Amino acid sequence: RLSRGESGCVPRAERCVRCGTCERRRDEMKQAVVFSNKAAAAKQRTKKVLAGTEKRTLARNACVRAKAEYAGADRVLGRRDSVRARSAAAPEAPAFQEWSSRDGQKREDIKKIVILGAGPIVIGQACEFDYSGTQACKALKQEGYEIVLVNSNPATIMTDPGTADRTYVGPMTPESVKDILIKEKPDALLPTMGGQTALNLAKALAENGDLDELNIELIGAKLDAINVAEDRLLFKEAMDRIGLKTPPSGTAENMEEAHAIQKEIGNFPIIIRPAFTLGGTGGGIAYNMEEFNQIVQAGLTASMTSQVLIEKSLIGWKEYELEVMRDLKDNVVIICSIENIDPMGVHTGDSVTVAPAQTLTDKEYQRLRDASVAIIREVGVECGGSNVQFGVNPVDGEVMVIEMNPRVSRSSALASKATGFPIAKMAAKLAIGYTLDCIPNDITQKTPASFEPSIDYVVTKIPRFAFEKFPGSSPVLTTQMKSVGEAMAIGRTFQESFQKALRSLEVGLNGWSGPKGAATPTEEELRYNLRTPNPDRLVAVWYAMDAGFSTEEVIELTKMDPWFVNQLRCLKDVGEYVKASDLESLSASDWKQIKSRGFSDSQIAEFARVPEDVVRSLRRKCGVVPQMKRVDTCAAEFEANTPYMYSTYDGEDEGGAN
Repeated sequence: RLSRGESGCVPRAERCVRCGTCERRRDEMKQAVVFSNKAAAAKQRTKKVLAGTEKRTLARNACVRAKAEYAGADRVLGRRDSVRARSAAAPEAPAFQEWSSRDGQKREDIKKIVILGAGPIVIGQACEFDYSGTQACKALKQEGYEIVLVNSNPATIMTDPGTADRTYVGPMTPESVKDILIKEKPDALLPTMGGQTALNLAKALAENGDLDELNIELIGAKLDAINVAEDRLLFKEAMDRIGLKTPPSGTAENMEEAHAIQKEIGNFPIIIRPAFTLGGTGGGIAYNMEEFNQIVQAGLTASMTSQVLIEKSLIGWKEYELEVMRDLKDNVVIICSIENIDPMGVHTGDSVTVAPAQTLTDKEYQRLRDASVAIIREVGVECGGSNVQFGVNPVDGEVMVIEMNPRVSRSSALASKATGFPIAKMAAKLAIGYTLDCIPNDITQKTPASFEPSIDYVVTKIPRFAFEKFPGSSPVLTTQMKSVGEAMAIGRTFQESFQKALRSLEVGLNGWSGPKGAATPTEEELRYNLRTPNPDRLVAVWYAMDAGFSTEEVIELTKMDPWFVNQLRCLKDVGEYVKASDLESLSASDWKQIKSRGFSDSQIAEFARVPEDVVRSLRRKCGVVPQMKRVDTCAAEFEANTPYMYSTYDGEDEGGAN
């Protein structure tokens, strides 16, 4: 009755302002024309509400309803750009502007901050921590703090003149850092930007009593939180307290304890994870007693506390990780979900990963999200970013917590570039007292950082290996990281971003196919490469499909999720279609379908056995050219002031010109 405008129901100011579609049948609501008309009418009503003198609640509710209607029309009509046109026509509701007028909570009792770098670039700890340290230096300097940087590696951006007020290049040892602290007399120490090196240094300085002696506060992550997250036994106990499962395991500090735990767990394989290490250093998967003894000894040596976690293997389970941020007022947001294509048993730094997670239902994602929030609160990370990793049983959906990093991690750099949300910068601001609802989003400048990023594209990260530079090393991937770099690509679909990432590796691949001039592997070699995690596993999948392996066989051998294998099968089928087609007979729709799946001109030319410039000419003749899309953190919900772009062959151009 309200929608029909009948009087006498409620006061006029509280009357529903929606159109009469609320009484129509659901199937009629799905029609594109109805959605389009609703969106246009809602835009006009919202402008009137915002221009009038109605109550703020009415304006906010009208804006929310209008946004829902806009989203419905965009989903049906495939219009993403319409949001940008609307942003110029109608201002944002007051609900999206109030945050900018709130007083910040920046700490005034701190004047000088020491930031610990990551030290030398090694496998498992490389330039991603240079990125986070540089972001932190710049962010805190802008807030007026005096910044002192400590790092042993001069070949970094963070050690460039001007990044910090004062830079010390020297050994990353407790004794050396203590001498610097005595000289500089800082008020606070920020250890969460320098990877495991910085975290271990902060732990040593705090436990030695040096920080208390010099009256220096640990910010970003307190000692208790570092210990709970990094100490395998304390972390397991914390998970038990909040009712989350961890793999059956035990902690050992010597070989005798390790053997007792192995007997209790039972069958091999068994995973060994050292405490307080990065990139799985010293850990691995033991398939027999000889390997078990070797890996446990290496783990005890690598751990700064001579502690290893010995746990039941979850090999074959699906692996996910969530980037989480928390502030001092207990606001918690999920920045990004990341899914590993490889099943458990491969270090996430060595696995092909996809963001956002592709094979989770909404219910499953919400379960992981709730668990991540509970974990960061229980561990006690008061402010800043953390990374939580989960294993999910593909058979029954059982969830187990693998581990948590109470700092900016390798995945944080990936998530920052994937979403446009600068995790390191925000974490630095949270460490000095700001809260998420008081920090503006860097890109939109209209929403606070407490708005969780929303992305309408897919990001794929593929690691790069260089085993040829390490003679004698085994090219088998386990829980110890072995990659020396990685490439990231953005596309509208997984297929597109996956093929773009392969080309970005610069290893001679022009997409997902066999390398030029490479010998075709035998069936025995294919089965081994599919079953055993190795750098060439995805190429082996292509060879297997080319050799006639069924999709079910590939799934059984690799233990990859069926969704990913079916996506790869689709790419293989499209490639075969291109090989069998006359390029001159392809329509514009055909070209768009092929290009939107990430096939490059050089790849198509190789399939069709024609020069690349011929492919490019035919494609352009059909009017199929790349468009630019925005990375804006909000899936076009708000106008973006400082976006960066990616190219694709799907949808309208958002860059102003091709």
